[in-house]
Amino acid sequence: MFSKLMNQGSQFVMEGVKNFAVKKHDLPITRIVDGLMERKSLTEVEEYRYFDPKAIRAPDPATLAKNRQSYPDAIVFMVGGGCFMEYQNLVDYKNRSTGTAKRITYGCTELLNAESFLHQLTMLGKQTH
Repeated sequence: MFSKLMNQGSQFVMEGVKNFAVKKHDLPITRIVDGLMERKSLTEVEEYRYFDPKAIRAPDPATLAKNRQSYPDAIVFMVGGGCFMEYQNLVDYKNRSTGTAKRITYGCTELLNAESFLHQLTMLGKQTH
């Protein structure tokens, strides 16, 4: 009976440890960048257009551009503010990508630290009352 209790207890502990393990999840911006750079057919990137200067003379540059190889460079700019988590997720994506080395530049109109973010929320809260 004691060994059965120990066995079940160790299984319970291992399940708890699995829940704390960090899983690799791509944020929406990373999935969009991946879909655009790798020319994937995703619903998240259907509305985006490709503008390739080499395909200017083609009848439909967007269609021609989607048939080419993946892009090695991307510029990601967040209007309205960005966060370190998005930046870090893009860096992790770049580092784990295989094949052609990717270069991703991340920018935003405003990058807030925790204190500035809380101050901004406080100001917004005061405006609503």
